[in-house]
Amino acid sequence: MSEIDENSHQDKHSRKTLRFGEEITMTQCGYSFQPVLDLELEIDDRVYMYSDDGNLEINLLGGALDDNASIAEINDSLAAELLGNVDRFELIEAGTDAIQDVRGFLNEVYYQDAGEEGIGRAFICSPHINQYFFLLLIASVDFWQNYGQEIFDQLKGKIQFHPQFSTDVNRESRPSFADLTLETFETVEPGEDFLLTIQKSDISILLSAQADTQDVKVTVTQINAPDGTPFYHYDSASGEFTSSIFNKPLIGDHGEVCVYLPRDNQNPLIPGQYVFSFEAESGAGLDQVQVIIRSGRTVEMQTLDMNFWLAVEDDRFYDQDDLGDLEKDIRESLEEKMLPFNLRPGKIEFIHPAMDELEAFTSINLQTDLADCSYMILESINNTRALNIGLVNQFYDSDPDIEDNITAISSGSPGMILASGSPHSCILIEWPAYKDNLTKFTDAVIEQMIIFSGIDTRNTQSQGSGGLHLSHEIAWRIRRHPLFYESD
Repeated sequence: MSEIDENSHQDKHSRKTLRFGEEITMTQCGYSFQPVLDLELEIDDRVYMYSDDGNLEINLLGGALDDNASIAEINDSLAAELLGNVDRFELIEAGTDAIQDVRGFLNEVYYQDAGEEGIGRAFICSPHINQYFFLLLIASVDFWQNYGQEIFDQLKGKIQFHPQFSTDVNRESRPSFADLTLETFETVEPGEDFLLTIQKSDISILLSAQADTQDVKVTVTQINAPDGTPFYHYDSASGEFTSSIFNKPLIGDHGEVCVYLPRDNQNPLIPGQYVFSFEAESGAGLDQVQVIIRSGRTVEMQTLDMNFWLAVEDDRFYDQDDLGDLEKDIRESLEEKMLPFNLRPGKIEFIHPAMDELEAFTSINLQTDLADCSYMILESINNTRALNIGLVNQFYDSDPDIEDNITAISSGSPGMILASGSPHSCILIEWPAYKDNLTKFTDAVIEQMIIFSGIDTRNTQSQGSGGLHLSHEIAWRIRRHPLFYESD
């Protein structure tokens, strides 16, 4: 192949401002793009744009990335497939490039066809751990030397990535909700960033990162906003911690750590790609990351369903009339506290544990039993988009240095919902401490619900208010949580 000097026409290089059309989403390919209006457009399982005079061709492809697949091999394979009709071509490694801050590998392309020579660029990346994206742009030599790089750069700015590919084999059996996107991403390697793309209509993220065993701690080490701003950093080795929105490091016991955003109304979600980094105590990678993204609006009345798991012997729990009266009284007390903030209780269900479960969990060791309660409740419930509330007879602490005065507790802050298994999926209340005062009982439910949601509660309560209560500030924050849904 003859030597092509791309710099020989540098003086002829001029800016070419392209006109782009409305965004088109390639749902099964994991990306969206804006077509160049002056080019012909063909779409099947890939995107093909080309000029009538044959000076410019653009190909966009995306798809599921198999485990242990090599990005370099996929790059060579796709380039060979798309350039299969030219007489000869050559790929030359050119370092890295990025789309949406997702870095990938760049190749210069040189080809000959029917005596004519051309130049281009091939770019490949993995926007998400089980997804690839490939871009190939080729042009005649003169066209490339005048406009090629400019077009390549403009086109990159019109591509958005979407986490379309889930390797969760049970996904089809999971409940679907119109305002929620549920994804499970498997196997995040040690040191590998987890990238999550947020759209304009998304209003909250609930994320859990899980190790492959339940006896290790999992830590969030970094969170960056789409504009690159690091708003959370924690170095477990040195203990160095900085964050503009969290007041302490995010460290989860029992093999799981959870994150909820936004935590306040000064830092709403912004469109683009969030970057998360995690660290497992064992040094191994993560087994999976589960993500719930809520979209839409929250201006209307928001509803919260509740599951009560009755791990305590009380005659009222075994008489249907008494249980019906108890539900009515709980609902009325909750409505009194929630309706002023455009929130309301929804479906309330009571679940009775099996006899062996009742014996095992009527007294709860705060050091060891919270995770087991979460697992047990998840096995018993039908409504997974609900606040799980375990009623037990007694809390105790096996640490003699800790004063035992706790009567209500959350297993996680934030906790996880819509999960088949999570150690952080419920709140627990000591029923004898509240059974004769339902006003205090519903106060405890609301306080633990606020803690469970993982919002920022600093500077939201007046001094001496005696615990967390609903306020307009807190209501703004929790109504975006995927626990809530818009009332009919």
